[in-house]
Amino acid sequence: MTPHRLNPAPQAKSVRRANSIAFLRLALAFTVLYSHAHLLGGFGKESFLSWSRGSLILGSVGVQGFFVLSGSLIATSWIRRATLGRFLWCRFLRLAPAFWVCLAVTSLVFGPAFYFTSPGPHLPYFSLQPSALGYLLRNGLNPRAQIAIGPLPGGVPWSSDWNGSLWTLFYEAACYLMVAGLGVAGLLGRSRRLGAAAIVGLLALFTFWSVASPAVALPRQVGRIFDTPGKVLTLYFLAGTGWALFPDATRAWTRAFWPGLLACFVLVACWHWGAYRWLGPWIMPPALFWLAANLPFAGFEDWAGGDYSYGLYIYAYPVQQMLAHFGAASLGYPLYLAAGFCGAGLLAIASWHWIEKPALGLKNLAFRPGSGQLAGC
Repeated sequence: MTPHRLNPAPQAKSVRRANSIAFLRLALAFTVLYSHAHLLGGFGKESFLSWSRGSLILGSVGVQGFFVLSGSLIATSWIRRATLGRFLWCRFLRLAPAFWVCLAVTSLVFGPAFYFTSPGPHLPYFSLQPSALGYLLRNGLNPRAQIAIGPLPGGVPWSSDWNGSLWTLFYEAACYLMVAGLGVAGLLGRSRRLGAAAIVGLLALFTFWSVASPAVALPRQVGRIFDTPGKVLTLYFLAGTGWALFPDATRAWTRAFWPGLLACFVLVACWHWGAYRWLGPWIMPPALFWLAANLPFAGFEDWAGGDYSYGLYIYAYPVQQMLAHFGAASLGYPLYLAAGFCGAGLLAIASWHWIEKPALGLKNLAFRPGSGQLAGC
């Protein structure tokens, strides 16, 4: 298989080298765990929702921030790689193996543990419909094709859903393909100014739609671009991508102390005063990249021994469902939250060392032109 060749942009260093990105990714994953703990433990509305005047939950902000950082990192990955095949291979290794193992753990470990510790007569676990095997196989390509196994999880505050966090993985994968498409078209390389202009134009259209749509009748086609949370996530991803196209400017921005601090203040103010709905994709990236460069967490990933953000994100929901089943919510929100973090954290550590890191060890494989086989590079 002959790979597509591209003309990469200048090989300047990007915000990926800001050491606090690993810490930020873990913190953003924790915000999702925080919000889900209120829902899955039956604790009602979170305090952040009240503070934001009913417009935001902290977990949504965390996912959007995660997509901003991913947009920058994935675009940088494209710029630094010479072939379409290798880029897609690396993205597959980062996303799919850990996800598939999480599905297996949920259907083959969590499901039976939940089922056989529930009251009532028990039929054979693998005879339940929708089935455990179906959960594993159907979700393998579409993360939310099947959300339950038989009646499980049942008897908990949020029933019949094993892993509500997985809905974002479809959009994450779609964003990877979008970056590949932009790269093949040269919009991340030789024509990156045109690519940046297209991103700015799309963000401007989103802002106009967010502000004007309640009062102005806009064409239906405009609304369809932004009519779901997943589509909005792609805007945050693109916003991060745009910053990756100009690493020198990004580095200069992260060195500006007072403007960066002001960006963080404006971001927090937008959460409280309701402007985040239309300003989010503009203000989130500069605030995050400034924090990544200025927070005192240099070498966090080395200190922690790995990048556990992805594992924490995909395992937190089923762990919290299991804790709710075993009555941990009766201990109160702080202990339920801490137990969920510890349980998911242990699985995230195992996922990194046993699944994610070994899979990423294969990333230097590349398609040898004309051979049809993978070869080391």
